[in-house]
Amino acid sequence: MEEARRKMNKAWETSVQYWDRRLAHRLRKPLKSGDLVLVYNKALETQWGNLFKHKWNGPYKIVKQVKNGPYVLAELDGTVLTRMFAANHVKRFYPRGESQAEEGEELTQEEQEEAQEEEEEEYEGLQEEGMEGEEEEEEGSTE
Repeated sequence: MEEARRKMNKAWETSVQYWDRRLAHRLRKPLKSGDLVLVYNKALETQWGNLFKHKWNGPYKIVKQVKNGPYVLAELDGTVLTRMFAANHVKRFYPRGESQAEEGEELTQEEQEEAQEEEEEEYEGLQEEGMEGEEEEEEGSTE
């Protein structure tokens, strides 16, 4: 029983560390009014004909953040969009040629996407390891 509790705590800690790393860019420097952002187009996920289309639309300008978290966005010409967008569907936009090295904390969009892909692969690997551990426990308990 104690070993199961230890494994659960370890899995919980691993999960917390993963999500802290994955969301660190949002935790370090929150988006504010006037920032340029891209919006994720979730509809393309289920459409086979659009698998290779750009999944991020924009750039848009943040007008404000509503109390419970979603963002009100506007086109670059100032036209306010009718719907609001959840924080997890919005990410910072970096115009080409602009250096984030000066800020120190921020990565380029390509570097962010590469880091996110690596983290997702790492997370999937951790999940697979956890499943292997469960299979070993089941085998041990049947003997």
